[in-house]
Amino acid sequence: MSDQPHSAEWFGEQRDFWWNRDFLDLMAVRWRLHEAGSLADIGCGLGHWLRLLYPYLRPPARLVGVDREPRWVAEAPEKFRHAFPHVAPELISFHQGDATKLPLADDSFDVVTCQTVLMHLAQPLDALREMLRILRPSGLLVCVEPNNFWNYVGFTSLTEDESVEILVRRFEFWLRQHRGRLAAGRGNHSLGDLLPGYFARLGLRDIAVHQNDRPAPLFPPYAGPAQQALVEQERQWKNSATGPWNRDDLRELFLRGGGDAAVFENVFADIVEKSRREQGAVTDGNFHAAGGSINYLVSGRKP
Repeated sequence: MSDQPHSAEWFGEQRDFWWNRDFLDLMAVRWRLHEAGSLADIGCGLGHWLRLLYPYLRPPARLVGVDREPRWVAEAPEKFRHAFPHVAPELISFHQGDATKLPLADDSFDVVTCQTVLMHLAQPLDALREMLRILRPSGLLVCVEPNNFWNYVGFTSLTEDESVEILVRRFEFWLRQHRGRLAAGRGNHSLGDLLPGYFARLGLRDIAVHQNDRPAPLFPPYAGPAQQALVEQERQWKNSATGPWNRDDLRELFLRGGGDAAVFENVFADIVEKSRREQGAVTDGNFHAAGGSINYLVSGRKP
């Protein structure tokens, strides 16, 4: 995996509201998860995705999580046991390992999956080959990856009246940052667009592409745990200069992507002011946005 850590700020409470349960019910039927008695989750983090998929598997299902970072490998088992205390301990294991060199045997799982992992890798095809290696013949590979550019294109109650020039300038800012990330070997945050082609290149059959149906809307009075978690997460990122608000990291990637230092200072100041206005509008009860996103679920079966 990349040398950049998958920091704790990305595992906030907002992650618990990524999925609608009835949508997962539908996907479980389409993927025939009830036939699967074993699953490996690659880049499992704290096990959010693994815990969501577990109830759909054929019991008693064997689960394995793999993550590069020791912290998540140490903390994920307790979170799983808290959610499913009845599961026999010998059926669940977590291992430290790299997505491009998995510490697991060939042809050993009915399902291999990952969620927002390939987007962080310099060589995602290497990780996909490793996932196929540990997957049994006719087993199911499921990868969930986004097109994160959409996050900078969607309109809100504040941007709908802004000039074309300002909106284009911001989009160029994030495009430069994206190109810089690619040049630095730190992954592709819009990898989801490429996944079906990667699956075809690797020879998978029965390739299918779906999109997560859950947006992240904000509208007054910002009631409910999902909206409250979203508002709080953005406030924490901004106030602590972490996550998408790490200025030094953004500047490095922007310049590597061919941007000009003076342009960075100008546009970054504009983006900071935009965030300040948004937070002020939330406080005043005036901000609203549908919060659409593009998150692909790409699946295929090993020949």
